[in-house]
Formats: sequence, structure tokens, C-alpha cells
Amino acid sequence: MTARPHVVALFALLAFVPVTSAHAQIRASEIGTMSQIIDGTKLSMEYSRPRSRGRDTLFGTPAVHWDEVWTPGANNATSLDVSKDIKLNGHTVPKGAYSVWFVVKEKGDWTAVLDPKVKRYHMNPPDSSAAQIRFAIKPEAAPFTEVLSFSMPALRANGGTLLFQWERVRIPIDVEVQPSLVMTMSAAEAAPYLGKYDYVEMSTGKATKRSVFTVTHEDGTLKGEFAPADPYFRKFALIRIGPDWFAPGVYDRKGQIYEVYRPEITYEFTRKDGRAVSLKLREEDDTISATGTRVP
Repeated sequence: MTARPHVVALFALLAFVPVTSAHAQIRASEIGTMSQIIDGTKLSMEYSRPRSRGRDTLFGTPAVHWDEVWTPGANNATSLDVSKDIKLNGHTVPKGAYSVWFVVKEKGDWTAVLDPKVKRYHMNPPDSSAAQIRFAIKPEAAPFTEVLSFSMPALRANGGTLLFQWERVRIPIDVEVQPSLVMTMSAAEAAPYLGKYDYVEMSTGKATKRSVFTVTHEDGTLKGEFAPADPYFRKFALIRIGPDWFAPGVYDRKGQIYEVYRPEITYEFTRKDGRAVSLKLREEDDTISATGTRVP
């Protein structure tokens, strides 16, 4: 039986397909990504993730030489992209994309280098230039990590910690973003709101709970507190989002604001002769769920 022409052509084509094509995506250092949004600022990284592959020591060996300008990754240089200006270890990093390099030292601090040229092979490190951003980073001893990793293990309202880990080295880098809200108020701005309010919570228009709501000004921040104490909010920040409108900011155990309830909850104060005399608690759908009247 004679093979049909189109079948012969198909087999001829397959004969020229490289055997390795089906496995072309298997790499010794697979590509990984890390992305985090903090108060509207997006920080993204793309990097190849080398593995130790049974090697007990990597730094100070042919894998990564001391005093080498090394991209923390493999293949193409690790990249960092930020959607707005940020600070890393206190150093300003303008919005944009960068290739990431470390100057690796046997003793003392290492140096992080952010270079504006992103597409660069790992064996072609950049020369020093005025366009680069350089700052000290502190390597710390850590349990062994098999695969090179970047992560954001700690977050706060205005930043967090970018963490590098590989072998027995971990390097935390402080990240600071531009806040979308001003957390502080001057004493003069805060004065009209200070005092105690008879606070009544409501459901379907009926009072369900009564408490005292006290507004104070501490450490440059307007704060609210209930008595009896609220088990979740405790003493919280009142963060201005408009004239006489505030959103609650909740503190963690370290005294850092870790969440702002906007637009879920809004405290709306009403003034008379320049002084707040009452308030309303509005839900996201504009429902009024509590009211407060200033106590003389």
C-alpha cells in the first residue's frame, strides 16, 4: 500500500523537529516571580532560581566568588520593577525597572546595586556609573535554603521587608512606600474633635449598645477609644480622608498601623461654631450604624 503524499510530508517534517524541543522549558534555574502591593505601590521581581544541587557551600566558591558583582539569581539578571517611588534601606528608588546586583563580601556589609539597564546576562555585570543606586545590605546567618528566594515576609501600612535567602545567608531589606494618607495631624487641627461622645450603636434604626467614645491627640495622631473597650479596635488612629471625615487605622502590637478601614468605615463629624458636636459612623453602603453626641 502506497503512503499518501501528505502523510509522507508530515513524517518528513517531524524528522527535523529537535528531540529536545519538548523539554526546552526544563531549566537548572527555573524562572520565579515575586509581587507585592503596599498601599497602592506595586513592587515586582523576576529572577531565575538556582538550586544548591547538593553543594553545602555556595558563597566564596566558584559558584559565587567573594568581591564578585553578582546578580542574586542566574541566567538573565534579576529585575526589580516599582510602580511608584520607594525607599530601600532608606535610599530613594525612583519609579521604574532595574537589574539587581550584589557586591558579595567575605566580611562586613555587602552592597546592593540597582542598574537602569534591565536586560543583561548574569556574566556581564555593569560597570559602576552615576545612574546606579547603591546601598549597604547586611547578610545574616540563617538555616540552609536550597532554592534562591525573594519574599515579603513582613508588611506594614507604609512598607515592609524584602527578604533574600540562599544557602545559609538571609538579607532583609527595608521597603518604604509613599503613603496615600497622612496619618498625623497638628495639635491645632486636632483640637476641635477632642473630648468624649455618648456613642450609640444601632441596627435597623434601633439602639443596640451604648458606650463612651473618647477622642485624644497623641504622638501627632488623632485617636479614638471606646469604654467599655472594643476587643479589636482598642485605641485606634483616626485618619483624615476629607473635611471632618476619618477612617479608623488599627495598630499591631508594635504600635504600627497595619490596616486602614477605608471605605468600609467612615467617622463623619459635625461642627458647630468650629467645634465638633456630634458624629456618625457610616458603613461602605452609606448606612449609618452608630451616632455620637459630645458630652458637655
